Amino acid sequence: MESSLVQRQQRPLGILVKIYPKLSETFILEEILGLERLGLPLRLYALAPATDAITHPAVADVLAPLVTVPAPAGGQLWSFAARHARQFLASPLRYLGALAYAAGRGRLKDFLRAGWLAQQLARDGVQHLHTHFISSPADVAELVKRIAGLPFSISAHAKDIYLSDPADLARKMHAAQFTVTCTEANRQTLAQIAPQAPLQRMYHGVDHELFHPRRRLLATELPLIVSVGRLRAKKGLDTLIAACASLRERGEPFRCEIVGYGEEQDKLKAQIAQLDLGDQVVLVGKLAREQVIERYARAAVYVQPSRIAADGDRDGIPNVLLEAMAMGVPVVASRVSGIPELVEHGVNGVLVEPDDPVALADAMAALIHQPARCADLGCRARQTVTENFDNDHNLRLLCKLLQRQPQTAEAPVAQAPVALAANPLRSTK
Repeated sequence: MESSLVQRQQRPLGILVKIYPKLSETFILEEILGLERLGLPLRLYALAPATDAITHPAVADVLAPLVTVPAPAGGQLWSFAARHARQFLASPLRYLGALAYAAGRGRLKDFLRAGWLAQQLARDGVQHLHTHFISSPADVAELVKRIAGLPFSISAHAKDIYLSDPADLARKMHAAQFTVTCTEANRQTLAQIAPQAPLQRMYHGVDHELFHPRRRLLATELPLIVSVGRLRAKKGLDTLIAACASLRERGEPFRCEIVGYGEEQDKLKAQIAQLDLGDQVVLVGKLAREQVIERYARAAVYVQPSRIAADGDRDGIPNVLLEAMAMGVPVVASRVSGIPELVEHGVNGVLVEPDDPVALADAMAALIHQPARCADLGCRARQTVTENFDNDHNLRLLCKLLQRQPQTAEAPVAQAPVALAANPLRSTK
């Protein structure tokens, strides 16, 4: 535990996300657990409740209470009116300035939520708000700062960076106390957009004791190829399926399991059927973390066939790739975005060009037939993760950045307690 940090950070850090918990966002869960291990008091805020039917069991290990920010509609209107009235009375000029700014940008809904959240943050004693995603959470945090003077910071991820308007990115980065992003490729992109904004690269990490080679099992009769991720265009899973067709044509025995869910599910199912791969390639669907670990444990090869999508969307460094490498699974991945920052070709994994099913099939077949090489690559992959992508080690950078920030510019707005029992969207663990 970082005792000096705990002494300096008596008031809690707020973390604002879009949806919490979310099955595909294990990097946020890992960060929350890591910050709590380092001794930071946290409060969690989400703009929408969970949408997944299952959650990772590790969510139950989070100590921080969760508040879901309600939508400004229906039975919540009284709560919004009361909170905004208090905020206006406390600082009329600041409030009206923020309202004019939001109206000018067509962001009145975000303004209403920001006013509600500003009062909640004051009640919870939050001294700083850290947002995951530079899209809607950062939009709301920027307005919280304008309404209440509460400083905020941003953790920017690939989808937000490459699908957002550069002018909006620059504005929010300059408004934030600092921005962190999870790859050097992302950092360079953001630095070109906002050269003067405070910006740091901060790799995600994984719990390498949870994802450990000792959990590996004996090889299955059929070599198992595993891939995990959202079923989206940028994941390149259609390339993996085409590569599996190439393996079958060569007479290679194998089974491929693709774990995940998303908008491309029907398209991928149709591709599997068209190629008559139904007995060898399976879309497994949503799985909890322990079930994903079971797949890593049996995998002969883990494949990350990412690409840059037509709209510019792309991966950074997928956490699932870190997880597989931490378990010592030999990996094949695309040479795209931040992936080469993790995977060094021929040293701790194999890189291929995106959208090349033949090259991908060649790489998978070569590993399946070279168990000694697989063992060496898996060992080096594990070493890479433990040395450079340890969750607690990397989160110390965030802790240091937070320590450097001044305390809240203004004292929290004094307020009478609000009866929260009438708000069904507030939940605490």
